[in-house]
Amino acid sequence: MATFKYKALDQQGREIKGSIEAESQNEASAKLRGQSVYVLSLKRAGFGINPFRWLLTLLSLLKPGRYTSPKAGDKVIFFRQLALMLRSGNTLTQGLEISSEMTEKRTLQRAIIDMLVRIQSGSSFAAAVEAQGRMFPPVANRLIASAEMTGELQLTLERLADNLERSAAVKRQLMSSLAYPIVLVLVSVGVFLGLTLNIIPKFATMLEGKSQELPAISQAMLDVSAWMVDYGAMTGSIFLGVIFVALVFYTTRPGKAVIDRLLLNVPLIGSSIRISGMAQMGWTMSMLLGSGLTVLESLRVMKAITGNMRLAECYEKAGSDILAGRSLAFGLQQRPIPVMVQHMTGIGERSGELEHVMTELGKYYQQLTATRIKAMTAAIQPVMTIVVGGMVAFVYIGFFRAMFAVSAG
Repeated sequence: MATFKYKALDQQGREIKGSIEAESQNEASAKLRGQSVYVLSLKRAGFGINPFRWLLTLLSLLKPGRYTSPKAGDKVIFFRQLALMLRSGNTLTQGLEISSEMTEKRTLQRAIIDMLVRIQSGSSFAAAVEAQGRMFPPVANRLIASAEMTGELQLTLERLADNLERSAAVKRQLMSSLAYPIVLVLVSVGVFLGLTLNIIPKFATMLEGKSQELPAISQAMLDVSAWMVDYGAMTGSIFLGVIFVALVFYTTRPGKAVIDRLLLNVPLIGSSIRISGMAQMGWTMSMLLGSGLTVLESLRVMKAITGNMRLAECYEKAGSDILAGRSLAFGLQQRPIPVMVQHMTGIGERSGELEHVMTELGKYYQQLTATRIKAMTAAIQPVMTIVVGGMVAFVYIGFFRAMFAVSAG
């Protein structure tokens, strides 16, 4: 006996669903007609299951994305939602409670609930945010602490969301500018290794026992391939070892300071890091100054959130110069800081519109980052095409010259 699921209409025209046991589909249909119902659909239970559809259904129920770390976009949505709820008349605790229900990422949801519990226990919102560690950027608790004193929490949350969006956009632009040349270099290395370790050795085997003298380019091709076969593994191991040591060294504070300083001097990469850093400084300083923080406090926040330690050292020195009675423009007169930033900062200080000047600097350097990415992509593509094409041409010319030499002999 098999089980069949059906959908039918009873004598009153109502739709009914159920299952029935029968030897075949025809027998099941006959049984249902005997019950004075009109069969709409009838199918055997347990068959026709699509494994792919079942897997998609399972993933939609489990939602594995909920367990990943929250991205900048998740935090932007949280701050915007909270600002909207405060604007609508909800209290902070009500806003946090609703946000915890609307947030999909479990890590962020736990952080919101923890902040809610702390606030209900008498903690300030800024202290609750700071207690979440690296969940939120250091600038968040500084801004929120200032907003709690001035009563502009809703406006500050909106500014914070805007700043996170801009910072994420600058990082995406920077990563895209670095990703393209890295991919091209990896492709070039892959082509070179494939030619020297796979194709050319087979060609060299064909030429064994030939007494003819090979052309210079063909002999050079065979020599390079032979060297790679003999010493390539050792050279690759040393190279990977150096990379590993450099990465470990970069995890230490002295190592990060040294490597960050070196990166600023690397062609193309250094200028991209410097330009994106100035975009971040412009937007963030504008937001901090507009939220009521002093220039010195803003520089301390910039030092904490800046990824490149050399730029962080510049902000620290600028803060020390301000404590000594000097201007911000004087403090920013350091080598990694562009001259334009120094001059514009001085103009903003003299005119009393430093916040506006920082906003304009953020806009300018963010646009410059996008322009630089396009220019760099346009410059690198033909160069790498020539490099890869040159390697392939070197192999094929050497191959055909050797074949002509052997044939002529």
